[in-house]
Amino acid sequence: MRLTLGLAYSQLKTNKNRTFWTLAGIVLSTAMITAVSGFVASADVMFKGLVGESRYYNSVYNEILSGMGAVFGSIIIAAFVIVVSNSFRVSAGERIRQFGILKSVGAANSQIAEIILYEGVMLAIVAIPVGIVLGLLVNFFGIQIMDNLLEAANSRNTFQIDFDFIIAWQAILISVMLSFLTVWLSAWIPARKASRMSAIEAIRGTGEVKVKAKNVRGGRFIGKLFGFEGTLAYKSLKRSSRNFRATVVSLTASIMLFIVAGYFGDQYKAATRLYYPGVENANVVCTFLPPDKSKSDSSESKEQGIHTLDSVLANKITSKFLEYPNTTVFGVGDDVLEGAYNSYKTAIPKDLLTSEMLEYFNSNQYVPDDNGYLLPVTLVTTDAENYEKLCKLAKVQPGSNILVNYARIPGGEGEGKSIFEPFESIPNTLSLSKSNDSSKVELPLDGILDIRQVPNEIAATYVGNVTIIVPKLNATRYTWFIETKDAEGFAKYASGILHDSIKFEGASRYIQVKNMEEIPFEVRDISRLIMVFIYGFITMLALIGLTSVISTISTNIRSRAREFAILRSVGITPAGLKRMLNFESLLCSIKALAFGVPLGILGSYVLYRSFVLPVKLDYSVPWMPILQCALGVIIITWGIMRHSMSLLEKDNIIETIRAVY
Repeated sequence: MRLTLGLAYSQLKTNKNRTFWTLAGIVLSTAMITAVSGFVASADVMFKGLVGESRYYNSVYNEILSGMGAVFGSIIIAAFVIVVSNSFRVSAGERIRQFGILKSVGAANSQIAEIILYEGVMLAIVAIPVGIVLGLLVNFFGIQIMDNLLEAANSRNTFQIDFDFIIAWQAILISVMLSFLTVWLSAWIPARKASRMSAIEAIRGTGEVKVKAKNVRGGRFIGKLFGFEGTLAYKSLKRSSRNFRATVVSLTASIMLFIVAGYFGDQYKAATRLYYPGVENANVVCTFLPPDKSKSDSSESKEQGIHTLDSVLANKITSKFLEYPNTTVFGVGDDVLEGAYNSYKTAIPKDLLTSEMLEYFNSNQYVPDDNGYLLPVTLVTTDAENYEKLCKLAKVQPGSNILVNYARIPGGEGEGKSIFEPFESIPNTLSLSKSNDSSKVELPLDGILDIRQVPNEIAATYVGNVTIIVPKLNATRYTWFIETKDAEGFAKYASGILHDSIKFEGASRYIQVKNMEEIPFEVRDISRLIMVFIYGFITMLALIGLTSVISTISTNIRSRAREFAILRSVGITPAGLKRMLNFESLLCSIKALAFGVPLGILGSYVLYRSFVLPVKLDYSVPWMPILQCALGVIIITWGIMRHSMSLLEKDNIIETIRAVY
């Protein structure tokens, strides 16, 4: 066995703690690369099977999942590089004096580099196969879970969404090559630096820690808050800040990546809510809906053959629903008939429309007449309480008509839908014409709701090119979204209320009551399935970052064992050392947050500008991931430092001071 290989193996056996956490980081990173690659391969096969059948319904998921593979793969590789390279850099820095001694007895620069490179190769040989197997297992069980969750949805669809477990040799080869290359480069950088250091500098340790011979002033505020130990910790960090650079770098990278991944999850969730609006909190949905056999080929026969529900009766039903304990209700109705038939149409001048709306019309070869574009109109009404809230939101008086500046338009083949604001400005009055005759109605417009003010309950129903909220309406469709603590009991109660209140021949065929808790939540909103994947990814990413942080901090504390022993020998109590470490952990956390948060915000903005979703949203700072990072970093740093210090308390002070570090 080569001498350098034996020294590398001996080092890995000696520092079992660091070896374990480095292996864990490589295994998790390789597993994530393999799992994501396999998931993308399975999704690609699934979507290819759907092309030509239900492209309109599924195109958005094809685009988003493909983008997710690219984005998540890049984030994994970035985390992989940071974790592994930081581990090797800390390892090399801890053994600088050992390398100096080896050089002083004749070791060549290439042999010093070989020791570190052999460590990387041995770790890769062990960790990468384990990571590949773990990634395949994660991919296999993840796909089984997804297929089980989608089973109920498939039973309701005319097409099937099935993910098949695929062992793609291309994906495995890419995972192996990326993982090995990352480990090699991560080991080569510190190896090159260590090999170039002279023996004298290495033995003295001047390459890694440079202490400036100057008076370092400790702030009065720090002294008052943390006492003498706080001042000592502050001055120590100021004099030898490079000792904590690895810790700060690990934390900064973890913070940045977590914020970017969290932003992507929030952005996707917001886009999905706009794209496929749903009411997540409603566990009972009651509807007044014309039965299928009321459909007819002519518009006139449709209006004559279908009963309506007026706002007065709808509000009475809403009031009775609210009498049920611990219940909230949102009622919304419209004048749309089955087959997306609208009662009214109106002409909108070109100068009132946004560029997105005009582009849509031009791409679909809509030709305006002298009065503008002739568009269908949807009239919407809500229950009295929520109507008043919408009036306040639009800053108009009750009794006003409110224009909904929200359009959900089907795109071309394979393009899904587009959501945007269709109106540049609000007209004072709209001239509505009946679809089945020449009669006209002048409808004044008093206010407007923009795309983010539209409640999900309204967006979840039909939203056409022109949608107007009116105070009263004879609705052809009416839906009550109910949130209650007793869904089963309320469903029975609501069914009785509806059948007692709505009385005409055949009324029971119009009434439907659904207990949404009887349907798996994944079926109600398939996008939640993707959110499970996203937040599972974020959790795994946090674990990878955690391996680096634990390894770095524990190594840092262990390398300062002699310093702590000297402090204990001159009278500083264990409680004093703990206060000192409390301040150091807080300072490290603040410094990492100071760098990581801006970088995370910058990364999220770059992602916003570069990654195209079917729905374009305004950029917003990801405050929730930032808050989670701030709390998590402070708690984790404090806990790791305290645990690492507790392992040194049992050491003999004299023997520790005598030891050579």
